[in-house]
Amino acid sequence: MANKMIIGLESFPKRKRGNTIFKFESFCEADYPTQLKGSSFEENIRTILGFGSSETVAEAETKFWSFQLELNQHPQKILRLFVVEEDAKKLSPHWCQHCRSIGWGGHLICNKRFHFVLPRKEATPQTQGLNIEIHHNKHLMHGVLHSNGFGHLISLNGFAGGSEFISGRQVFSLWDRICTALRVRKISLTDMAERDGMELRLIHGVAFGKTWFNQWGYTFTRPTYGITFEMYNQSLATLQSFPLCLLIPHFTCHSKEIPFIIAKYQTISNQRLVTLGDLFKFMLKFKSRLPFNSVTPLNYHGVISENTGRWSAKRVEMAARVIVEALKRSEVRWVTRQEVRDRARAYIGDTGLLDFVLKSLGNHIVGNYVVRRMVNPVTKVLEYCLEDLSSVLPPSVNGNSGKIRVRLQMTKLQVSKDMFHLYRHILKEPGTSGWVHSNAPLGAIPMAVRMVLDTKHFVKDYQEVQERKTNDVIQNYDYVNLNCTIRVRNDGKGLLMKELPHENVSVSIHASIGELKAEVQRCFRRMYFGLSSFVAESVVGFNGLDSCSFYNSIRSKNCIVIEGRLDQICVNGVFEGGDNNIVVKCGCGATNEDGERLICCDICEGWQHSRCAGVPDSEEIPRIFLCNRCENDIVSLCPINFY
Repeated sequence: MANKMIIGLESFPKRKRGNTIFKFESFCEADYPTQLKGSSFEENIRTILGFGSSETVAEAETKFWSFQLELNQHPQKILRLFVVEEDAKKLSPHWCQHCRSIGWGGHLICNKRFHFVLPRKEATPQTQGLNIEIHHNKHLMHGVLHSNGFGHLISLNGFAGGSEFISGRQVFSLWDRICTALRVRKISLTDMAERDGMELRLIHGVAFGKTWFNQWGYTFTRPTYGITFEMYNQSLATLQSFPLCLLIPHFTCHSKEIPFIIAKYQTISNQRLVTLGDLFKFMLKFKSRLPFNSVTPLNYHGVISENTGRWSAKRVEMAARVIVEALKRSEVRWVTRQEVRDRARAYIGDTGLLDFVLKSLGNHIVGNYVVRRMVNPVTKVLEYCLEDLSSVLPPSVNGNSGKIRVRLQMTKLQVSKDMFHLYRHILKEPGTSGWVHSNAPLGAIPMAVRMVLDTKHFVKDYQEVQERKTNDVIQNYDYVNLNCTIRVRNDGKGLLMKELPHENVSVSIHASIGELKAEVQRCFRRMYFGLSSFVAESVVGFNGLDSCSFYNSIRSKNCIVIEGRLDQICVNGVFEGGDNNIVVKCGCGATNEDGERLICCDICEGWQHSRCAGVPDSEEIPRIFLCNRCENDIVSLCPINFY
């Protein structure tokens, strides 16, 4: 795929007469803008492009269309969806890097590719000219579809990616509707999405046990670093089910923040948060209900508000202050409930009042302190401690004249900070907290995190969805859609190419065998870069004349195989895998290219991951490299005695 492609549009004048503005939320949904009756992607893409506006571009050879999409919001926002048609013959190299990474290197290179680009800059009728660099990851959306129906989502950016008016969920729903309407086959993506500085595939995996893209049907398909589907699922399950009670004792000694964060959200939640997955799931859902930075008090029932009327507010306030002073005088950070109660009894004789306040206090702000409460996971005893908030509380709280604050205030930004703190110290950089041990079970966290982060490639098979909707397509009984593929022979010496992906070929129900072969020949020549000289010769399983009716002559019409030859035999450079016949043999178990950086041994010419060979991705590949096996062989050689 081209490294750089910049399309320069001419000035975008005021709305042309007849130009249609489509609704963003329903574009390509059901019959909007039209019912796509084609049985293949190629037919449907041509139909939908007929509703777009053909653009004038600086590169006259490039075909370019645009669609104006209106968002359902005020003030009016109109986005321009651009579709760029690329000719593979004019590209250098011809092959697609994304196909190689996802495991589709055995596919033939298609003649046409269609780029769907939703630029970040919103379009208005006053926009004067626009330059679009196709191949960069800053667009709101960039997807590429090959003419055989396979494709890739290259970039997606919502609010977290810098968008000011549309979310990533809205953009992805648009992409999914386009792919469904056009009847694509399979779409791949590489999950590198981030949210608030955290890898989304990790935090969403810990919270929900699957990638964020799974809600649209994208699933694990391509091993990376030798990680299998079972290993990936087991890693997610390990992180999800990890008990919080095993984490808290270690962080109590090394970090004062994490136990408080865990206790805070355990208090907020109406359900028990027992595992790491419970905690992250609750935080993500809780964050979605909060404003970004405006302060909103949570619905806490504080010490005073929980008073049933047995004691006056003044007595409750006095008891709370006595408990706080008792905690301040303690020589240890965490004090058991019984010890706090015994110290407070020297000033408060009413044990019922003390028990009520101790029961009510838990992550409440009293003066410039927050009273924390948690059960010691080892002794199973309730303990209390104080955290001084004088340096972080807003002035309105610091200057509250000693009144008890019985509400905590949370914002979306604060939840993001708390989650990032957990993410960094528990998942991403556990060594910085001084608690990592090689012994199980804590030592399982870094290994599981690494496997989840190394799993990036996901694919959705749209053909499964389309098969369920086949009956909804209007049928033309004069024509029949056939699944056809071809075999290419090398002058009778054997197969030059194995069977290719099946293509839908539409022929008249009265067509002859010769007409069927001609239509299949035309279809595959038009579709694939390396089949421009393909000549269809015979139908596998049929030995009759070309004049025979195919409908009466071929028993099985579910899969028709046409055999033929190439007039110009040249198979190099016609596959998406390119001309690189490299042999991958890495210590992690990988045997194929998986999109990660590889390094080649200068002796055996075997390839392996540079990371697995001890060369971090942040460092350049050395000019001379020997794999461990060749290096050990050299070391084991007997010295040569020249005397």
